[in-house]
Amino acid sequence: MENGNEVPEGWNENVDIDNQNIVPDPSEEPLKLKTTRMRDAKNIAENSGASKLKEGESSSEPSRQVPATVQSNFGKANGEHPASSYPPPKKKNTPLPPPPSQQNSPAAKNTGATCDDMEEGNGRLSCPNEKIEIASPDANERSDPTLREKRSWSVSDLAIAVKEKVNSMAEKAKTFFNNGAMDSPDVKEDEREAEEVRRKKDWLSFLDKRPTRANMSSSRVNRMCWKGIPGSIRGRAWKAIIGNELKITPELFRINLKRGRKLWEEQIKAAKIANALGRESKDISVITDRNKEEEDDDDASREGSMRIIQADIPRTFPQLKFFHKEGPLHEPLLEVLQAYVCYRPDVGYVQGMSYLAAILLLNMPTFDAFQCLANLLNQDIYFAFFRMDVDKMKTHLRVYQTLMKEKLPNLYKHFEEVEIKPGMYLYEWLLTIYSRSLPIDIAHRIWDNFLYHGQVFLFRTALGMLRLFEPNFLKLNFEDCLSILNRPPDDIDEAGLFENINRIQLTSKRFDRMVAKYMDEEPDDSGRSPQKSS
Repeated sequence: MENGNEVPEGWNENVDIDNQNIVPDPSEEPLKLKTTRMRDAKNIAENSGASKLKEGESSSEPSRQVPATVQSNFGKANGEHPASSYPPPKKKNTPLPPPPSQQNSPAAKNTGATCDDMEEGNGRLSCPNEKIEIASPDANERSDPTLREKRSWSVSDLAIAVKEKVNSMAEKAKTFFNNGAMDSPDVKEDEREAEEVRRKKDWLSFLDKRPTRANMSSSRVNRMCWKGIPGSIRGRAWKAIIGNELKITPELFRINLKRGRKLWEEQIKAAKIANALGRESKDISVITDRNKEEEDDDDASREGSMRIIQADIPRTFPQLKFFHKEGPLHEPLLEVLQAYVCYRPDVGYVQGMSYLAAILLLNMPTFDAFQCLANLLNQDIYFAFFRMDVDKMKTHLRVYQTLMKEKLPNLYKHFEEVEIKPGMYLYEWLLTIYSRSLPIDIAHRIWDNFLYHGQVFLFRTALGMLRLFEPNFLKLNFEDCLSILNRPPDDIDEAGLFENINRIQLTSKRFDRMVAKYMDEEPDDSGRSPQKSS
């Protein structure tokens, strides 16, 4: 106390009474409350000084008296230390009044802050232990004891609790992802099923309009094929995409199947005769006498085809029991191949066809498989490959080499150094449409896109596979590279493969132009295009 002036209770000493400068603290109580309380304290001090002057007490001060504690803090603000003889007044445990605008509100009644909770620091009021009320609408539904309805918290405790809660949630999320919870079989299966339902709905909506091959070119169908056709309707979609340009009918299928069965029975008899005579069946001809001038080339082709089919079927998808001799698809596979050999004796049967027919039979009935196979093999690339048109096969190899050199220059150079030629692996990829080289699920998705985009997608897939394994190939020798090319890993990353295929930018128009260009050029003995003279 100085000059008879007593510091009012709860009044901050760091107040410039003359200039009325009040420094608000945003983290403390509202400015309106603080300003009101300071102004009331100032009026009390002025009234106290004026009353003493009226009683006749002299004063050298021409103006009103200023409390000593305030003067001491003026010095503190100027860098001076206050006099030790003026300690701050003792605070009483008096509740602070709420702001006038909230005096009648429930929040004001529940405020638990007191003057004992107030601390002084840098001339500002602070209340680290101020009590607040937490009311959670769904607190009764929560099991977390830290969020119960109407529990009192201090500001510091609340901050700590919130921080701990956030850290706990972050840690759980980190553990969830690090432990591969998103990759767990259950989560993946649920996601696949939901995606399958969505894609099936889109395809059914599309197929209900009975689309034809001619009106299928659209960005929507492109996207749908890229994502993959649902397995439950894949056969129906493939049949619509391939079309029936050859006008294959069930009656035509039955006629050729009857011929094929008769030829097959004759081939079985030939094999029995060969075994009885101790000679190889390939030296026996039951249909024609090869020594006769009037040899029928078509019948000879059919005969040879039947022998190859007999040897090839057991090697078709050996991991699938569907096509084993006792399996449900063994006889349908045999019928499709027998009928096709008689339908196209000029093509006959070539190794690799059994994989195409088998993939079709996994998704559709026997007749539909025959119809799709006949129309599929009528495409230019397969008609050339399965008829063993050497010139056209070399042309496609040259196109592939050119694209590989352009898209994958480092790998192209490495393959040249270790002497790996495209013909060592590319023919099998193309002839079986990757059915023999890749897992069936991935092969199905490649078929989805090949049937829509045509042969260009087969070459994009080949380059995409090389791009996927390029880091490995660059470190390997001839034998190791060829081993991966002929038998890619069973656990090949489907998403990674299609991402690399997508990065191989190649349009059908450009591919067709390249094929036409190289067809007009005369390749040299090495199979490369001639170099132009400078």
